[in-house]
Amino acid sequence: MQIRTLILAITAATALVATSLAVMPSASAADSSSGGTDAVSKKQERANNRALSHSVRQSLTHVKGLDSSHINVLAHGGSITLKGTVPDSGQIDSAAGATRKVAGVSSVDNRLTVGEAGN
Repeated sequence: MQIRTLILAITAATALVATSLAVMPSASAADSSSGGTDAVSKKQERANNRALSHSVRQSLTHVKGLDSSHINVLAHGGSITLKGTVPDSGQIDSAAGATRKVAGVSSVDNRLTVGEAGN
C-alpha cells in the first residue's frame, strides 16, 4: 500500500512539474527558428499529456463507488476529455469532480454516458 501511495505522489508531482514547464515560455524556443526546438517541445508536450492522463486515470481509480473501467481519458495541454460509459448518472459527476481536483487540469470536457448493464 505504501508503494502505491508513493507512486501516486510521484505521478502527481511529475504531472505538476510537467504542466508548469509547458506553461512557462522558453526564451530559446522563441529566439530559435530551427526545427529541432519544435520537435523537442512537441515531444515534451506529448510526454506532459501522457503524464496528466495517467494522473487523472489514477485519481479516477481511487474514487469510491466509481467504475472507471470503461472511461477513456484524453489530455491536451491542461484540458481533459472524459469519454466512455459508466453504470449510472451519479458516476458521471463523480468522475468530472475527481478530474478537476488533479493538479495540472485546467478544464474538463465530460462526454461520459450511462451505459447499459452488461456492456
